[in-house]
Amino acid sequence: MTTLPTFAEIRVNGADAASFLHSQLASDVRAIEPLHWNFGSYCAADGRVLALMLVACESADRWRLLLPADVSQAVASRLQRYRLRSRCTIDTSEVAINADDGVQPAAAAYRCEQFAWQATGESPAPMPHQLWEQQLKLSIPWLVAATSERFLPQMLALERLQAFSLRKGCFPGQEIIARTHYLGRSKRRLVRLANSGDCELAEPGDELRLLDNDLLVGTLIGAGRGAAGGLAVVSESATTGMSIRTSDTLRNATFVIEGDVIEKIGDGGLNGRYHPPFSA
Repeated sequence: MTTLPTFAEIRVNGADAASFLHSQLASDVRAIEPLHWNFGSYCAADGRVLALMLVACESADRWRLLLPADVSQAVASRLQRYRLRSRCTIDTSEVAINADDGVQPAAAAYRCEQFAWQATGESPAPMPHQLWEQQLKLSIPWLVAATSERFLPQMLALERLQAFSLRKGCFPGQEIIARTHYLGRSKRRLVRLANSGDCELAEPGDELRLLDNDLLVGTLIGAGRGAAGGLAVVSESATTGMSIRTSDTLRNATFVIEGDVIEKIGDGGLNGRYHPPFSA
């Protein structure tokens, strides 16, 4: 099982917060209503995804980006660099993610039909096993430092999460992402993995090779225990049913490719409710 990620919240507040985030993120920020969240992504100029995130609108001038902590500083620094004259502030803090029990007023709540989280900054800690494995079963490709800036949105199947939009206007990386969408196709794609051996030491970013001939075919995004399986980005040569392994000599894990991640997610799983902490 991969190291469980810790999450962080980037807070963007100010009169220009919405327009600034809309110009920077690949998702349609202006479509998010107050007290709701959507999946979003932030891309580099070459179209590679820096981070997947939940983008929450607390109010017209108060926004929250929830994402893995080890990419949060890079995202916040890039946002700060491009803020220029936009009237908004940007700050970051790590949070603990737990299952939402609806009774902790000091915690922000991110809820949808598929999952419900509480995020509190009191004692930052890695995400609990059951919540991480739930995300793997939903095929949510959370990126950490080892996998950031390595894949185009199409390689991560982010269209199924509506985490990028080609209709919203310009954003960093748009030209390359649009060219891939309209003129060609990605030669790599997201697949679901089943555990077939000891996966305790598999880590995000590990190279994956065919078990029988050592051909490099992909990169691990994340893995869990038992039936939770894992996610990987693989090349065209990797097909359903193939057995693959991590190539790191210090980490030995084997998987079987179950199939491509192509199923759609209903609006209820994409557009959630956001409940700010009472102290906000």
